[in-house]
Amino acid sequence: MEYKKDLPYHVCRRETLYNVGMPYRHLIFDLDGTLLDTIDDICFAVNKALETCGYPYRYDRRGTYALVGDGADALLHRILREKGDDVAAFNEIKPIYMALYREHQVEHAHPFEGLKDVLIELKNRGIRLSCVTNKPEALAHTILNLHYGEGFFDAIVGASDAYPVKPDPASTLATIEAAGVPKEECVYVGDSHVDIATGHNAGLPVALCLWGYEVDYGLIRGKAEYELFESKDILKLI
Repeated sequence: MEYKKDLPYHVCRRETLYNVGMPYRHLIFDLDGTLLDTIDDICFAVNKALETCGYPYRYDRRGTYALVGDGADALLHRILREKGDDVAAFNEIKPIYMALYREHQVEHAHPFEGLKDVLIELKNRGIRLSCVTNKPEALAHTILNLHYGEGFFDAIVGASDAYPVKPDPASTLATIEAAGVPKEECVYVGDSHVDIATGHNAGLPVALCLWGYEVDYGLIRGKAEYELFESKDILKLI
């Protein structure tokens, strides 16, 4: 199924973010580039997998930004470049990359500055917190439980056979239904064009985190209902 990527939107600039029309009671977060800075461990696994498979090129931290956001399979097709459609090449590198990332994903990852305190404050105010990510679900649980504690999030939904990857809205809509909070009191929070599309495809307003991994924020500024410049701006949504 195809989803619209360019929906009508209302721009809420930083100075007007204090006057959010609806006080949201359920915040649904992306993971990589939103809740956690994970790029260094992804970059390491990418480069080690390329080295192991004999490819001569590597990616730096900034270059890895363009690889993430659409799930592990899309990342692997991208790192293979001109061999991205080669089934044999993909099948060779995928288990190597996945094993490397599973082993090393917690070595350098950490919450963005001030974010954990903000999320604790949200929980103390009775706000529901969920995570919907394209990271494999088992890995998402491992890394979020490590940094935020088991049970901190009401739901953690990652890539699995249960739902298509984002920007398909199925996993987000299922998370909303499970939370029991009216849809009009939910907002999607993420750092990329994939997250904007995900939220809009689910019929939600989107708060764009400008601290994440989008390669060029100038291309997507104004396409989300809210723009968050630093972690404490999230508090203005409630």
